[in-house]
Amino acid sequence: MSLTAVLLLVPAALLHALWNMAGKRQRPSTAFFLLANTAAALLMSPVLVWHWDRLPAVPATVWQLALLTGFFNGGYYVALARAYRAGDLGIAYPLIRSIPALLITLFEVLRGKGEHFGPLYLGGIVLLLLGCFILPFRPGLEFRWSRYLDACCRWAGLGAVFIAGYTLIDSAAVGQLRSCGAFSNREAPLLYMVFQSTSVSLWLAAFGLVERRAEGAALRSTLQREGRTILLVGLGIYSCYGMVLASMAYVDNVGYVAAFRQLSIPVGALMGVWLLKEESTRNKVLGTLLIFAGLVMVGLG
Repeated sequence: MSLTAVLLLVPAALLHALWNMAGKRQRPSTAFFLLANTAAALLMSPVLVWHWDRLPAVPATVWQLALLTGFFNGGYYVALARAYRAGDLGIAYPLIRSIPALLITLFEVLRGKGEHFGPLYLGGIVLLLLGCFILPFRPGLEFRWSRYLDACCRWAGLGAVFIAGYTLIDSAAVGQLRSCGAFSNREAPLLYMVFQSTSVSLWLAAFGLVERRAEGAALRSTLQREGRTILLVGLGIYSCYGMVLASMAYVDNVGYVAAFRQLSIPVGALMGVWLLKEESTRNKVLGTLLIFAGLVMVGLG
């Protein structure tokens, strides 16, 4: 892997952990992520203008997938906000980043494509399962399965389901956009980000209307109180995505990209302890390290 790829992926991982920490500190809501995502969508809108004359070449299925990914992305942000309001960054963040790998693996096995998973990949899955089992449990307490069903773990698990969903959808959509012949390998994902972010904002607005008693009234006050943080989180979300996409041009194996991105997990956990003053337990440290190691093995396998 080239030095250029490393110089893109390391800041992307750090930035991902940073915007999650900033969001957690603000006790985020649906309104918070709606405003952050909309700010990012507006900042990326020149990409849409630049490619305006080629938009008729976009396959109809890509528009449909963009609409669908907005639902899954929007659901992820709602679940992420609830998980962060209910528990520690050091628990919610590793869980919500790791469980999708388990779900996508299960999906591939169910559709008969599990034979290409090698020993390194499967060993990583075992470490992931072990880390997810250890992470939420507090040492010194009697073991009960109910401790894994508290609000933080429930919302993190639901958020992970949404991540797995939009990951599969986005992979298919970007592949179709690249293969239509109107956009280069670099233009396709950047243009799709605009489609995606617009769709996410529409779905988050719809979710906000459903939650209008709790969230709708918070929109204006959230913007007034947290305008700077909202803008920074929005920029962080899509800057990370952009750097990851750019790095793919400088690696021979995309697995290295997936592996390097997992640097954000221990960084996020450390931010929770150092900056948010969350409790550090042996289980949290061990679980985070196992999840990190497992995801690296999955990425390289």
